[in-house]
Amino acid sequence: MDSNSDKQGGSATTITAVHQNIIETHILTRFDGPALASTASTSHLLHTLCNQDELWEDLCNSTWNSIKDPLVRQIISTFSGGYRSFFSDSFPLLRPNPSEGSYIGQVHNSELISAVDMYYGNDPVYSNVKATDTSDSNFLGLQFCIDLLDGEGTSKMPIKYEGDEKKCILDFEEKLRLSWIIIDPKLKRAANVSSLRPISVRPCWVDGSGIKVKYATIVSGDNRGIYTTEFVECRVTAIFRFEGKNIKLKELSLCVVDMDWTRLNGEKSLRILKEALHNGLRKKATGGEEKEMYAKFVDLKRKKRDEVKKENIVDRFMDFLWRFSNPFAEE
Repeated sequence: MDSNSDKQGGSATTITAVHQNIIETHILTRFDGPALASTASTSHLLHTLCNQDELWEDLCNSTWNSIKDPLVRQIISTFSGGYRSFFSDSFPLLRPNPSEGSYIGQVHNSELISAVDMYYGNDPVYSNVKATDTSDSNFLGLQFCIDLLDGEGTSKMPIKYEGDEKKCILDFEEKLRLSWIIIDPKLKRAANVSSLRPISVRPCWVDGSGIKVKYATIVSGDNRGIYTTEFVECRVTAIFRFEGKNIKLKELSLCVVDMDWTRLNGEKSLRILKEALHNGLRKKATGGEEKEMYAKFVDLKRKKRDEVKKENIVDRFMDFLWRFSNPFAEE
């Protein structure tokens, strides 16, 4: 009886027996985001400790170098849950939400923030933050594209090219990861629109030898107005050039592409991105899931294109029959 009481008492006081400072500085700091969130649900004490903003700030800073930028720090400070909310928004990958509709709020914004980080293995090799002015009417009507290197030339990568293109492609497929976080200061929401791992890596011979790497995330499209699209692709393109043994990043850009392979304009892209930030599903990244989802998206696009071709053939055939039966019809 006493033995059971001791055991029960021991199990009940296990967490409180550990000094709070030890839990904060030596245990919780070793956890990743999902582990922290899971631990927070086990007890009131751990819930309090795991929700400290300083803990989540350190976790964000160790995950993304770009988050240390003063502009990004200032915006995150306005989020209702601070760094914890930001991590919850940005660490998982976006997924289409079948129940979401087109964003009905105001599309016009003052700016959209891109916080971008590239890693080779576990080593950060490139980081940048860019604010895009979206209030200009020209931006809304023109093709949507955020180019991080616009006007900045190239960025030399701390990776060497040893002359074997195939090996370089395989290395990039395996090791080159990219995070592109879109932040909306007005919505106070963020989302990662990159697939983290490449969807495709292939040679690029435009303006010299190099490699083109593509990342993509599929989100729900826009069903407002006459023109609608069920799904869209948030496409990140990175182009590298070989200069001797040096590898330089020449282009890093984001665009939004519909199911007809058409790049959308600023207004539609903003509406879709805002809806994804606000209502898009978030899911922890797994091995090859992004490639599988992208393959399904491409297959869906091909089927749609084939259906349109068949409809056009039928329309032309019916038109031919009508003209054949009405030889005096006007052209």
